Amino acid sequence: MVHQVFVLSLFLDVAMGCVFSLPEDRLVTVDRAPTTRDTSFIDKMKKTGKNIVVFYGSQTGTAEEFSNRLAKDAHRYGMKGMAADPEEYDLSELSRMGEIDNSLAIFCLATYGEGDPTDNAQDFYDWLQEADADFSGLKYTVFALGNKTYEHYNAMGKYVDKRLEELGAQRIFDLGMGDDDGNLEEDFVSWREQFWPAVCEHFGVEATGEESSIRQYELKVHTDLNMNKVYTGELGRLKSFENQKPPFDSKNPFLAPVTVNRKLNKGGERHLMHLELDITGSKIRYESGDHVAVYPINDTAMVNKIGELLAVDLDTVISLNNLDEESNKKHPFPCPTTYRTALTHYLDITNSPRTNVLYELAQYATPNITKE
Repeated sequence: MVHQVFVLSLFLDVAMGCVFSLPEDRLVTVDRAPTTRDTSFIDKMKKTGKNIVVFYGSQTGTAEEFSNRLAKDAHRYGMKGMAADPEEYDLSELSRMGEIDNSLAIFCLATYGEGDPTDNAQDFYDWLQEADADFSGLKYTVFALGNKTYEHYNAMGKYVDKRLEELGAQRIFDLGMGDDDGNLEEDFVSWREQFWPAVCEHFGVEATGEESSIRQYELKVHTDLNMNKVYTGELGRLKSFENQKPPFDSKNPFLAPVTVNRKLNKGGERHLMHLELDITGSKIRYESGDHVAVYPINDTAMVNKIGELLAVDLDTVISLNNLDEESNKKHPFPCPTTYRTALTHYLDITNSPRTNVLYELAQYATPNITKE
């Protein structure tokens, strides 16, 4: 048997998890069943009474989280917001935003790689470069997420902010710049605190004083569910790790076995590794420059310790269901699953929680000294 192997050299600060290959632009063509969906975000806004839409370009989930927070903020000002994935909608409809009273489009856009858009914002970026649209009825603002250590710092956010103005849109607040090399959360919070007063002034609205909560999911415990319907770490299709089928992409990754793992450098804090991954049977044609993703698996001892602290049976099957019935995202991660799987595969349990999450957690702390 001839094995297809590609070689990868990586700088690794921490080695963790399993490796999956994810090149998407040179997959062997596989017929897909046609799908139909409503791509009009304007129609959805009209049907649901929303006047603010927050589009996110997100690779790791941070921009999406910020978008959800901004969408929920809107109700404090007598407005209604929705977060939206640009990949799911026809963004040429931005020219129709004037059909909705006091409407506003917010863009939370991360820059990926060397100044590139995120995967879910690629089509929007490509279209925007060629667009000859009239956005005179569009009011907008942009918050950009990037890292100053990269040459093209916040290139995506800067481009969209400039391009929308060129097409006639009205910027109602300055471009926000978030730096992940510093403190991205603080950058966002600082921009957000100045942004909403500007919205109030522009639209002539006032804050109601009501605090918006990030709690948006309800917990459901399953006691008699068929375990074949329970996610065990998959990203998309159930049992996709056990039964690998092309086409492979970020939601259906190919599990590429590591055939060679060798350290190249000696000494120093960083590790330069030589890895070879076997892609035999994947129908993936690798070329130099394709990407590989490392999906981390959290430490078992840490997961067990969290289970002890929370006094829960980690093998209990649960679902977290979105309380917002209008949201396209029904669960924060694949459900149903177990506490153990969620803590092992889906949740970040090693970093400190963001300020807004810590604030929410504090509401459940006792006694008051702990809460403070």
